Amino acid sequence: MDKVVEEFEKRHRAVTAKHRKLADGYVTALNRNGTIEHKPIRRVPVFRLRTVLMALGVFLLFKGFILANLGVEDYESRLGHLATGSAFEQAGAWIMATDPASLWLSEKFQAFIS
Repeated sequence: MDKVVEEFEKRHRAVTAKHRKLADGYVTALNRNGTIEHKPIRRVPVFRLRTVLMALGVFLLFKGFILANLGVEDYESRLGHLATGSAFEQAGAWIMATDPASLWLSEKFQAFIS
């Protein structure tokens, strides 16, 4: 009996998954057999502006927190050491360079840290 229930649940999951895909849109076409078939429209996932802005905000918060913990002098010395490394490390140093937003955030974090 367990085998029958497992097979039913497997078919049920497949039908539910197909219905979810069809809910986003579908194309109706005639099959080789002459039966009507609904196929989901394939959509390429696109990064939304909101997602990119949230990732950028989290990155700035991270930079501000690191800058507040290390201090400006120590942070700059570590970036200088990173800038003398390989191309990958130099790119990291360029990305992690201090900017007005991260300096402002580090000042705000200083109040919570000390």
